[in-house]
Amino acid sequence: MISDDLSQGYYKESGTVLLRKEDSKGGRSLLLFLRGFGPRWASAPSSGGKNRFGGAAEPMVWGCFSLYQSPARLYLQSADIKEDFLALRSSPAALSCAARLYRLTANEAPSGCSNDGLLRALWNAMLELRGGAKPAAVEFRYMWRLLAVMGTAPSLSICAGCGGELAVGALFTGEGLLCENCARGAKGTPVSERELSVLRAAAGLPHDKFVEWAAKCDAKEIYAANIKKLSSYFRNLR
Repeated sequence: MISDDLSQGYYKESGTVLLRKEDSKGGRSLLLFLRGFGPRWASAPSSGGKNRFGGAAEPMVWGCFSLYQSPARLYLQSADIKEDFLALRSSPAALSCAARLYRLTANEAPSGCSNDGLLRALWNAMLELRGGAKPAAVEFRYMWRLLAVMGTAPSLSICAGCGGELAVGALFTGEGLLCENCARGAKGTPVSERELSVLRAAAGLPHDKFVEWAAKCDAKEIYAANIKKLSSYFRNLR
């Protein structure tokens, strides 16, 4: 794990642009999510008031970034674009989903330390959207995996109360999913056996199998309802 305090010097690593902010001098600050580094801000100064980096400084672009850590800040020196996911622009639903995943990552992913597992999950989510997987399925899958990386994802198989197997539905609560016995008197939203099966597939299928499955599985309402439930877990962390 690399600490937030980088030693002065040059670095080169692959990753993606999570967020871009303009400054008063025409330059940009970029939140880069880099392999081995995690999310961290880098300055992308302008040249004569113009953007030096073109499309490489745009969110959702993946590439190889060359950087310099000065005593004061991290600077982007050059970038080689590897993938821009422009194909997502042909699908407003997929593009909107990708934008939400990037905002979520920028807001919630721990910064200043490596998080390569989450970076791979974000890359896979973009490939899944481009491959035709239903955006709602991709969004639920990524949100659950982000929570899993942070150690707070609710188990979709084990009761949060007694530790028993969730066999015939559950109650979705702020503390996790509860079995029928533990759910008595608790407040939450019922989740049917079919819903659990769909959510488990979305969260747990390997990437290749998920793309094929999610392109066919029409369960938008199930995902939409449970995306809202997962959102509360992020709020509870703040």
